[in-house]
Amino acid sequence: MKDTSIAFIGGGNMARSLIGGLIAGGSDPNQLWVAEPNADQREFLRSRFGVHTGADNPDIAARAEVVVLAVKPQVLQGVARQLAPAIQARQPLVISIAAGVREPDLRRWLGGGSPALVRTMPNTPALVGSAASALFANEFVSRNTGARRNRCCEPSE
Repeated sequence: MKDTSIAFIGGGNMARSLIGGLIAGGSDPNQLWVAEPNADQREFLRSRFGVHTGADNPDIAARAEVVVLAVKPQVLQGVARQLAPAIQARQPLVISIAAGVREPDLRRWLGGGSPALVRTMPNTPALVGSAASALFANEFVSRNTGARRNRCCEPSE
């Protein structure tokens, strides 16, 4: 996973925590992209982590093999619909950390078809790198999906 390109849509507390954990685990900041509407927050993320940032959600999503939807549940529908063309074209693994959003709804908002989706909701201890999270993967996620699209399922070397 260390050389997988990952786009975070949203750069809030949970995204920052996940980015920090990825980098601490050896991921290359040059492989990490963050779409964040707030210019000050983008600058903070660039300076603190050395990641790429931008304000355009579809542009950032189009750069990655994995897209992490790290926005508030109440804005996820609009964000997902905005991302649908990029997700349909690239077919990345999509991970949603928005609480309470059902997989069929998210799949529909992303344009239907067969996007590989994982839902999870990290909890507050994730902010300090000490959490456990349950995951739900839809039927389009498999060991092959990871190996073919983003190598997330290959054994570590």
